[in-house]
Amino acid sequence: MSQYNLKNEVDLNNQNLDGVSPRLAAALEKLHTAINELKKNRDLSKSQANDSANMADEIKKLNDENIGLLHKLEELKQKNNKLKGANQEVETRISEMIKMYRNFLK
Repeated sequence: MSQYNLKNEVDLNNQNLDGVSPRLAAALEKLHTAINELKKNRDLSKSQANDSANMADEIKKLNDENIGLLHKLEELKQKNNKLKGANQEVETRISEMIKMYRNFLK
């Protein structure tokens, strides 16, 4: 039975109960309203659970990417240190060659 048909049937039953017991009809209407609210809350809860799962996946991907970038940064720092050492070596050799050339010219 579809939800629409069920609601119509509940409404008809409530109308029939109005003549018999207005308090019972009001209570059933409140119950029906509460059930609808619970269904909405359930749907929202499912949506939030899906969003949370998606966000957890996204956070994991970002963390993995961050770890990869940190490793690459460390490799680049090591390479930079090697280049600094090589640059210092070249500078020292050039300075020595200039000194030797000046001494040769004297």
